[in-house]
Amino acid sequence: MHSSSIADHYTVVAGLASAVARHAQSYGIDINPICQALDLDPELFQSMTGRVSLDRLCRLLEACALLANDEAFGLKCTARFVAGASGPFGYGLICAPDVNDFLRFLEAHSQYATHTSYVKSHPDARGIRIEWAFAPAIIKRDQYIDMSMGLLIQRLRDIIGDKIDMISIELERPKPRNLQVFRDHLNRQVSFGCKINAIHVPRSLLDVRNPKGDHRLFTLMDLQCQAMRPENDPNERDFVDQVRHYLGLRISEQELSLSDISGYFGVSERTFQRRLADRGTSLAELRDEVRRDISHDLLTNSDLSISEICFRLGYSAPSAFTRSVSRWFGQTPKSMRETKTG
Repeated sequence: MHSSSIADHYTVVAGLASAVARHAQSYGIDINPICQALDLDPELFQSMTGRVSLDRLCRLLEACALLANDEAFGLKCTARFVAGASGPFGYGLICAPDVNDFLRFLEAHSQYATHTSYVKSHPDARGIRIEWAFAPAIIKRDQYIDMSMGLLIQRLRDIIGDKIDMISIELERPKPRNLQVFRDHLNRQVSFGCKINAIHVPRSLLDVRNPKGDHRLFTLMDLQCQAMRPENDPNERDFVDQVRHYLGLRISEQELSLSDISGYFGVSERTFQRRLADRGTSLAELRDEVRRDISHDLLTNSDLSISEICFRLGYSAPSAFTRSVSRWFGQTPKSMRETKTG
């Protein structure tokens, strides 16, 4: 059985994986033994309301891509995806009245569909840019990023048709060997090896009406996503765990203010600090603990470069990361890697 890890705190709507088994079968791959090893229930993938571990789904997709010898496995899954399989999130995107509504819904509910560390829209004179990244503890995620971006572009293409090539796409995944497959499934303006995943939609497209738009259904799906979003347990004894979970998602942000995090929990800065103090800890201590735990996972269980781990943990320079690792573990990052491989 797959052991539990920090990454298992982060989940995704199970229906987003609904096409994986069918696509794997086209390569002669049975996902059931892989799912069993990962402690995943493939029958749950057909649920529009169930949730599964994002990390384990990512590992399933990576395993399938390896067995299929196809670096675009996740991207090609989208051709077998039934629109709306992700439940209210998918239907909300399908029936958004226009592109503006589509993008607002995407920003508002991406955290419901899949736990991300950051989702933010940046309006400018040229249009709207939406950026998102995943929790640092999710190590292997290229195939999932491809699949989720492919599904997003499918839904946008349903609204704007051939104008899809006006949208620029940025992916954090490395540049693939076969660029044409990605251009066919996404568009011609796709870049790889970026610091964050993003799309930029030009201003001229924002008011394009959706031929399948339905304002009443869209409003209902918005309410459904709000109601079904995994919320923090208000129970006092779980408060520190809630803060750790929040920090684990946003640990890559160098600037995370007390006002941001206290506002997220719906309390004043003073109340937030007092609740932590009553539990014998502080925001700085919890941030340090979360960084320590994630750094240990990434240094000992991944092949990510030390500079990439440094970036994922929100350090401004590798030297600062090295000092922290030495303080936590009595070793440098390099020596921890050598111990792992020795």
